[in-house]
Amino acid sequence: MDQKRVGVIGTGRMGNAFAWNLIKAGHKVYVYDINPKAVENLVGQGAILSPPSEMAPQVEFIITSLPKNEIVEGTVIGPKGLLPGLGRGSIVIDMSTTLPKTAQVIAEELAKKGSDFLDAPVSGHMVGAKNASLTVMVGGRKEAFLRVKEPILEKLGKNIFYAGPSGAGQALKLVNNLLYNLNRLAMCEGLVLGAKAGIDPEIMCKAISLSTGGSYVINSLPPDILKGNFEGRESSLNLACKTLKLITDFADELNVNLLLGNMAKQLYNFMRLQEHGEESPSTVIQFYESSAGVKVRRS
Repeated sequence: MDQKRVGVIGTGRMGNAFAWNLIKAGHKVYVYDINPKAVENLVGQGAILSPPSEMAPQVEFIITSLPKNEIVEGTVIGPKGLLPGLGRGSIVIDMSTTLPKTAQVIAEELAKKGSDFLDAPVSGHMVGAKNASLTVMVGGRKEAFLRVKEPILEKLGKNIFYAGPSGAGQALKLVNNLLYNLNRLAMCEGLVLGAKAGIDPEIMCKAISLSTGGSYVINSLPPDILKGNFEGRESSLNLACKTLKLITDFADELNVNLLLGNMAKQLYNFMRLQEHGEESPSTVIQFYESSAGVKVRRS
């Protein structure tokens, strides 16, 4: 395989897996994170530590995996970011979750230098990142997407979708996360209702997973819920609250009413304020259990 020079900025839980999979694919990988410990395992496997401003001129592709709109924007087009050092034809691939307008602003700035910006958020949690089985939703110039699809994106994910122009990848990700979080609440309501009616929760989950009420959440989340395991292995409540704010802000921009989305944001934020922020968003079932006076959980 043709070796590529690829940078990864933000090597936390997801970005670390991205960098590791690119190293395994045979690429020359440059890495950076504000937390020095987050790059140690990668440097130990041959990655090159390099700050963004020095990384930009050395690589063809750069992946960013960062926690906030403002951090992505500052890292890419800020005064100490990537922009001054980017070469013509280079491509920045942002795999964070941001507002679509953030992607559009950055793409416009990079285009002035002859570089491309792809918004490429992912779905599939840590397991998907480690196994390179993520779903990747991409917005930006299609020519740039086609350049990175085989050598980069297919080394990180299994299902790669070109969604449209800049911002379309982020818009698709926000729609996905809206449905995911609403489905979780629907599942919690249903499980508590069934438990109150005396139905065995395990039987309930198995029956529903094979019926019209089935969904990804009923197939994947109940085992931890029934054990009372809210360690946040798939994500954290803090992250869910952040994403729901992005979703409702985006809907406000488009003048779209999100009756259920805004309700979900309030309920998740209520649980976060009860000091459950670092736990799984599934901890929200405790709200329903408390109000119904019943426990679905075995512990």
